[in-house]
Amino acid sequence: MRPSRRDSTPERTERPITAPVRVLLVDARSITRAGIRAVLEQDETIAVAGEACDAAGAERETAGAGPDVLLADAQSPGLDVIGMVTALATRFGAGMPGVLLMTQHTDEAAHQALRAGAKGVVLNRATPRQLLAAVHMVAAGYAVHAGPGPSGHPDRGDGPWPPAGCRPGAGPERARAELLTRREREVLRLLARGLSNAEISAELVLGESTVKSHVQHLLDKLRLRNRVHAVIYAHRTGLVPAGCACPGPRQPAEP
Repeated sequence: MRPSRRDSTPERTERPITAPVRVLLVDARSITRAGIRAVLEQDETIAVAGEACDAAGAERETAGAGPDVLLADAQSPGLDVIGMVTALATRFGAGMPGVLLMTQHTDEAAHQALRAGAKGVVLNRATPRQLLAAVHMVAAGYAVHAGPGPSGHPDRGDGPWPPAGCRPGAGPERARAELLTRREREVLRLLARGLSNAEISAELVLGESTVKSHVQHLLDKLRLRNRVHAVIYAHRTGLVPAGCACPGPRQPAEP
């Protein structure tokens, strides 16, 4: 009996934490793909695995390049994102990459794409840092969405971050947070909202060098590699309140 297309595609194995996140860009506009590629290439732990201009190309590139994340602009001319997500889920099943959609606003089409199997929606006005964090979070298996969720859950904001407690089993990880001082917890919460060191400095009325020290101390105590992992940790363990919203578009921050 000839195997089906879905059966012939092996399940994706878990990506080693030291391996770069492989991203496939999907957009009909080459200039848009170039701009997003430039943002992604700011992060040395992300590698652009390929590009496609339509849903058919996305399916071909997924089969050939095996990306961890498929990043597509929902406003791309002629791109049926719901059809694309459905086709990917049908063909690749558990081997499907995490689909992250960029959109002007969260509308019913975005919610339908989430229900079809997309992992997240990020607003086009997100900063480069927020987009990079969203890519990492989707690659790690988190659901990321802005505004009201697909089931009507009010996130009370337009930030591209998931509600707290997206994933179970965070108890042992959260226990490490007891090592943090009160100030380090405050810095972590602001870090998880997408604030830069300068913005945290202004929010807490601290010197920027002091903020940098707090960031390094909390990374060391929590055994995290970088700021992106701190964002993931904060959401995974529920240290960021459900519905915590990013306060709007910001200028690109320091790496």
